[in-house]
Amino acid sequence: MTVGNSLLSIIAYARSGALDHAWRLFREAGFDRIDNDPAVLSVRGRLLKDSALGASGEERKKRYLEAADAYARAAEIGGATYPLINAATLSLLAGRAEQARKLAQRVLERIAQGGDEPETPYYRAATEAEALLVLGRVTKAQEALSAAIALAPQAFEDHASTLRQFGLILRALGRDESWLNKMRPPRSLHFAGHMMLAADDAALAARIREVIGSERIGFGFGALAAGADILIAEALLEAGAELHIVLPAPVFRFREISVARFGESWLARFDRLREGARSIRSIEAVTDPLSPLALRLAAEIAMGKAAMQADTLMTEALQLLIVDQDASAKPAGGSGWIGETWENGGRRQHVLPAQRVLPPKPVLASVADPSDCLAAMLRIELGAETVSEALANLAHILAQAPQPVVPPRWTGEALLVAFDTTSQAAEVALLAAQTLGDAQALRIAGHYAPARRASDPFSGSSFLVGRAPAQLAAIAGTTPSGAIHVSEDFAATLHINSRVIGRRTEYVGELPETDREEPLQLFCLKR
Repeated sequence: MTVGNSLLSIIAYARSGALDHAWRLFREAGFDRIDNDPAVLSVRGRLLKDSALGASGEERKKRYLEAADAYARAAEIGGATYPLINAATLSLLAGRAEQARKLAQRVLERIAQGGDEPETPYYRAATEAEALLVLGRVTKAQEALSAAIALAPQAFEDHASTLRQFGLILRALGRDESWLNKMRPPRSLHFAGHMMLAADDAALAARIREVIGSERIGFGFGALAAGADILIAEALLEAGAELHIVLPAPVFRFREISVARFGESWLARFDRLREGARSIRSIEAVTDPLSPLALRLAAEIAMGKAAMQADTLMTEALQLLIVDQDASAKPAGGSGWIGETWENGGRRQHVLPAQRVLPPKPVLASVADPSDCLAAMLRIELGAETVSEALANLAHILAQAPQPVVPPRWTGEALLVAFDTTSQAAEVALLAAQTLGDAQALRIAGHYAPARRASDPFSGSSFLVGRAPAQLAAIAGTTPSGAIHVSEDFAATLHINSRVIGRRTEYVGELPETDREEPLQLFCLKR
């Protein structure tokens, strides 16, 4: 394997959350002894920066400084501004303000000299803005960042990366960062509300458009039932926002039950919106669109996706509910639970009242099977040499955790455990990774999906069956040693509650050879 390919592999492991494994590969390749290759030094700086994020206090500053030194050496040899601006910012975060200013000034000098660098126009301009900010020239940095964004106005993820960096710098400088808000990408919206609304309520449509326009919404996530969903979705597309649909059943079944019985006009509108949507997700393995589990999971995923999109883009997620009562009172039914869940997560919401029309013939709601549940599942795999001590440590962690959905099971190669919420499961996974970090074969997978409880006739305890446990095993099979990989549904629902800090998710790829209609996307979970 070439040096370049080896470095790419190391970066991939670091990005996936397997930082210890990435360091191991770095050292085994002898890269820790190389001091004259800018590519190797830049990767060393990347690993040290990631290590700093997992530390605190003086240890964090020490690693930031080591990362800055590695990037500065890479810039000295290669002459590129990318490692040099990293060295400047990391020096500032390490508490070396004078060193940071000198490096930032060198960045500006190199930019002024010109030269052909493998960076996009946006990043060249953003690099100049970052150097100005490190130097404390805030007004000039604002102007430079505005100019950079104008070069690539739709590059929202690039903007978010820059804004994240600027926030760190401004906090290190002790300066106001509120001016960054006007630079942020558009907001995300979760939308929901009651069915059986008037199809031609012009006043309601105007209020919906006002919320979307005034809040600068660029992304919308929700279902597409006749009534509030369709009214909001139409306004989103009219405003040029991306529409992402999450349905509790396959499209044809949802269309039949939640749209067709309300009239042909709603059907036509549904079909137009379906064609205009950027994505459509249907909950699998639950075919009844009135299944309580399917309805809850679809709502949680839509809320989570809206929140995760906003968190990724360093912007804000909010909710728009349309209910058939005074907006000052709590809405009832499913919309009430959705609104309460969002509000408890510490995020803003708009609630608009609207009058319902005479409902069509009702459809009998399905009765939930008591053995069915939504489960936040973990699979914790251990190497043979570490099993005894590791299981004892895991038993201690689980003793302090919330009550699992079913008793934990050791299969001989993995510990299986499931909880009611992904927040509970994530905390156990992160504690396990922290406690067992030295176990080289440790890998943790997480998935959130419907499952069914079954009874073990030999032990008398219950366990989970269905597609979800098999998907969990498949996720574990692609997870690198030392990492935590979770499904998109698991990752998304973690983001609903904005008050929980100390954990983050990052996209790492898709699960290969899945039999799902849509690929199963995977995220790494980190502190």
